[in-house]
Amino acid sequence: MHKGKEDRNILVWLISFTKPFKLWIGIAFFTMIIVAAFELLIPINIKNVVDGIVESKSSFDQIKEYSFEILLLIFGVFIFSSTFSYILNITGQKIMRNIRDNVFDHVLKLPQDFFDKQSVGRVTTRVTNDVNALNEFYTNVLVQFLKDILVIIGVVYVMFKYNASLTFMMIGIIISIIFFAFLYRKRLRRVYTALRLTISKLNSFINESIRGINLLKIYNKKDNNFQRFEKLSKENFDANMEQMYTFAIFRPFIEFMSVFSTAAIIWFGGQQIIDGNLSIGQLLAILFFLRMIFRPILDLADKYNILQSALAASENLYEIIKIKTEQYGNIKFPNNFKSIKFDNVSFAYNDENWVLKDFNLEIKNGDSLLLLGSTGSGKTTIINLLLGFYSAQKGEIFIDGIPLNHYDFHSIRRNFSVIMQDTPLFNIVLDDENINNVDAIRSVGEKQIKNVKQTLEKPFHIIILDEATSNLDLDLEKDVKDYLEGVKSKTSILIAHRLNLIRDEDKILILNNGKLVETGNHKDLIKLDKEYSKIFKYNQEFFQV
Repeated sequence: MHKGKEDRNILVWLISFTKPFKLWIGIAFFTMIIVAAFELLIPINIKNVVDGIVESKSSFDQIKEYSFEILLLIFGVFIFSSTFSYILNITGQKIMRNIRDNVFDHVLKLPQDFFDKQSVGRVTTRVTNDVNALNEFYTNVLVQFLKDILVIIGVVYVMFKYNASLTFMMIGIIISIIFFAFLYRKRLRRVYTALRLTISKLNSFINESIRGINLLKIYNKKDNNFQRFEKLSKENFDANMEQMYTFAIFRPFIEFMSVFSTAAIIWFGGQQIIDGNLSIGQLLAILFFLRMIFRPILDLADKYNILQSALAASENLYEIIKIKTEQYGNIKFPNNFKSIKFDNVSFAYNDENWVLKDFNLEIKNGDSLLLLGSTGSGKTTIINLLLGFYSAQKGEIFIDGIPLNHYDFHSIRRNFSVIMQDTPLFNIVLDDENINNVDAIRSVGEKQIKNVKQTLEKPFHIIILDEATSNLDLDLEKDVKDYLEGVKSKTSILIAHRLNLIRDEDKILILNNGKLVETGNHKDLIKLDKEYSKIFKYNQEFFQV
């Protein structure tokens, strides 16, 4: 997509979040118009006072009247500026909340392969830091920018009425500043994009380092990890320094042009006064107007800084928003389903490194399946495909003869009770009476017991245990086995390396390199004396030792 078009799409997306707050933003904009009008009237009144004094046309009472009007205008600027500032900040925070909720809601609906390619820290940065970077865009740029434009237009109009030649000179200076800003636009955008990227990488690395701190200590990788941190930290430092150098040229140039313009106005304005084409009060008012023009220009320089940072952050967010969410049909999962069939299914996580190859399997309602096989043989992949986390590149999965992608995956997942080896969302389990006691965090095994109990309490038609008892002792594992005995009417799929959960009626499936190599119950497979028999004997020897 063309860069300009994508920028417009991003801005349209950002502005769409202001729609629920149109009334408040309108009120803020109205108060800004009043502020702009009051700011224009202040120099006009000063001009009247000065010209009245110099030309001896004003009485003392008139001067007091002008002075009182100036004080009222200044007070009005304060009141209305405070009003729109308050409205914008409150509204901005609400908009940020809506954007954050919208982005996170979208993230939760993304396909699993998105999370396979993204680090946790990077996604976290998108939802937190990048959203916060947009706050000033709404509060200090969007509406304030319009107010600055109004002030500049009003100033140019009044200056034209006072002296056209000085006004044209001022317009020429403004055009040169705009041209300079245009030249710097691409560099500033690149700098801020690079800065946001380094922040994301740094946050991601810190997040993952803290999560894996025990492994870093066990394998004495602290020094190596710190060296990698230093490298990422230096990248962030360099990006910040480049930002500083870039902006260190931009703002001083505008400040220089402000001082230069003041000197030029005094020089040429003095000539106009001598020639009788300009009054002293008008020159003084023009100098005030000049300051009013350069104040928004200086503000625009800062706001351009904010805008570039916001656009860089919004590009990151928009890249996520553009990703299509999970696609599925609208057929509800049948509670009394007859069979689930894998028909010549082939699947690879990367390229053509097939995890499943021409895989065929039929799961009938009420079946109890036990999947065995070495790591990488495809056991968990079968579950991932069945739950719609991934789509097979070849073949098809059917539920009662209807392709899986025609079903509503929400409906499917509601009818599956799945217990994984690791369930991080439920891993911090505190007793109610010790809710504020950090020491009450339980061991990994206790967490898993709690997870198993919570999941088994959920209404389901198919239960899946993927190494769910790996952290349980044998007694607790026996409790799970007894529970499974009590739900024989339900379809169950177990993935395990330990064979303690095997029951006589279980249908055992042996997988090797993505293919089904053996199928049968315990007695039949022992008689075959092949792959399953080896696994069973190995387990016996392991526990006898």
